[in-house]
Formats: sequence, C-alpha cells, structure tokens
Amino acid sequence: MDFNHRHTTTKYVNSMKKGLLVSFLCAFSFLFNACTPPESQPKPVLISASQIVFYNNTTLKGVTTTNSSLTYQPADYEVSVNRITYQTTLSDGTTITASGIVYLPNQLYSPNKQYPLLSFQHPTAFSNAEVPSGFNFGTVSFSYPLYFATHGYIVACPDYIGYGTADHVPHDYEHRQTLAQATVDMMLATKDFLAKKNVQWSNQLFLAGYSEGGFATLSAQQLLEEKYKSDLPLSGASCGAGPYAMSAFFKHITQNSTVGGVANYIYAWETLSYNRIYGLNKPVSYYFKEPYASQIAQSLDNARSILASFDQICTDQFRDEVNNPSSPFARALADNDLTDWHTTTATRLIHSQQDEIIPFLTSQQTYSDMRKLGSSNLSLVALPQGAHVPTEVLFMRQSLDWFEQIKK
Repeated sequence: MDFNHRHTTTKYVNSMKKGLLVSFLCAFSFLFNACTPPESQPKPVLISASQIVFYNNTTLKGVTTTNSSLTYQPADYEVSVNRITYQTTLSDGTTITASGIVYLPNQLYSPNKQYPLLSFQHPTAFSNAEVPSGFNFGTVSFSYPLYFATHGYIVACPDYIGYGTADHVPHDYEHRQTLAQATVDMMLATKDFLAKKNVQWSNQLFLAGYSEGGFATLSAQQLLEEKYKSDLPLSGASCGAGPYAMSAFFKHITQNSTVGGVANYIYAWETLSYNRIYGLNKPVSYYFKEPYASQIAQSLDNARSILASFDQICTDQFRDEVNNPSSPFARALADNDLTDWHTTTATRLIHSQQDEIIPFLTSQQTYSDMRKLGSSNLSLVALPQGAHVPTEVLFMRQSLDWFEQIKK
C-alpha cells in the first residue's frame, strides 16, 4: 500500500472514530437529560385565605375620620376584607408561616373594573393589636388601608414576622432582609389569592409605608427590583420617615440630644434586635449605662419611662463601636443601609424636617447617595414642619394624591 493510500485510510478511520464519539456523546446527553428529573417547582407561597368581613356601601358611608387632613369619600365602593397566611423565609433560611390582610374593593356601578395593587407596610407596632390582622373588624372604623381601598386600590398589608401567625418568634425590628422578604412574599401570596378568586387587576403595583413601614417599603423595593422584577413590576413607591441611612442614623442618635421616652424604647429595641440577629450576644450593660441597663434588661417597656437623651444612656464602648466601621455592630448597621443602590422606579421619600424620632438627615442622605448612583426617578419631599406621628397623616394624603396621578 502506498503512502497516499495509507494516509487516506488513516483519515477515514479517524473520521469514523470522531463520528462515533460524537454520536455516543449526543446519545449520552439525551439519555442523561431524559433521566434527570426537572427542577422542582417552588412551593406555592399562599397557604390559606378567608374573608373576615364584608363592608357594604351603606356601612362604609357611615365611617368618619376625625382628621380634617384626610378626605374620606367611599363613593359607591364596597370592600371585602380577607385574612391570608403565606410562606416566607427568615434570615437564616428557615421557612415560617406569616399572615396579612387583603382589602378587595368593588364599585357598584363599575363591577368589572380592574384595580391596581398597593402593598401597605405598617409603622412600628408594639403589640399584635396594632398590626393589620389585629384590627377590630367587628366594628367598621377608619384605617389607612380602608382609605386606599375606597379610592380604588387592592390593598395588601403584611403583619411582618413577630406578629400575627408568626408571633411565636421575635420581631426583627428594622431589619432590612426580614422585612423585605416578608413584604415581597405577601405580594406574591396576594397575586395567588387574586388568581384563585378570578380577580383581574390592572397589573400596576404601588408600595407605601411610614416609619418602620417606610424602611420596610424601601427594603422591599430593593428586593423587588433585584430579584422579582418580572413577577412584580413596580409603578411607584412612597416611603415615609424611615431610618434608611442606618449607619448615619445611629451615629446621630448616639452623639446628639434626643427626646427620650418612646424614642428610647425604639432605639433600644433596634439595638438589641441587631445584637440578637447578628449573633453579637453582648449583655445589655455593654450598650447602656446603669441604672438604665438594669431597667431595660428587666423589660424593654421600661425604656419608655427613661426621659434622658439616648446619647446619655449609651456606654462609651457602644458609641465607639458605632463610629468604627470595622466593628461588629457597625457592620450590622451597614448591612441595613439602603443608600448604596439605584432604583429605576418612580420613588418619593417624604419626611418632616422637624421629625424628632427619625431625623430628616436619614432621608436627605439616602436621596443624595442614591441620586449619585443614578436614581433619576427618586424625589425628596421635605415637609417644613410636623412631628413624627402627626406627619403620618400628611404622608398618606400626599402618597394617595401622587399615586392617583400615576394610576391608569
């Protein structure tokens, strides 16, 4: 056999080997893929749903608000109030059953109208009676969720972890991740609830919340935009008086004069929550001087009666931790900062410049930092006057007025 014939034969044999190898790999790939089970579908978020009460139009017209800043006009609305339970996840990955309330509006003269969905995050609650599920629905009375519902919004109200069906675990006060996940999962559960009831909605989604609710709102908004944009696209978010710039917030309250009383309760609660959540495990006396440490260790409620400024009850070592970016507590604060991202959603930060509980600087810094990162749709609404609690009413009115401009 000459060289050319041998060379041609060798090429043919090699070609045959390659062809057999490719065929074998393709067949193996097909068999492997055919034998591999598909990825398991996520469990449904919604666990249960039941109507608590139905308010007809005549009943709603009997509701009044004592605050002249809000105009409550139920028009021809009737509202179904429903309690839902759903699955969410704690910061350690543990699943837990949470709860919330969904207000379903219906207009008598527009029965097929589609409404937008509004997720309403409640402010700081000191007991189960102050969260959405704890409301006394037996006697119809004014509430902010009802206010939004009778203006044509399906309103979803998460209780948060630590309340409602999840009251057997502590509330992770002002914790970004826990609040965000519980809020987002409540929205997903509400979508499931609406689908099961064959309720068509407009696919517009709004967020609103004040104080801790403001912090929960911006936390949820960040999570939505990062991981759930296709499932829950946002139309607008209104955040009121939340401590979004957490590191700056704690530097301020540990170094400047504060009002004492309920403010001390709130600041101590947040301090001890982070101590627990982040596994710092310091004694109360590490953070607070005596006799305040013993009083707070006995009961957090005792912090309400401490009239001294918060900076006066803090220990020097606690202040040093807050001011040291590499300290464990400062890293916990940084993990809850909401200043280092940019949003593409139309967003308003509404805050009184005279807020005595959550200083205006938190919204100011958040606005400045997020704008620098490209948040061109972010606006800061600086109210010239008003204490923390009374300003909540103005926040609700301004949020609704703004949503009405965006609503289709």
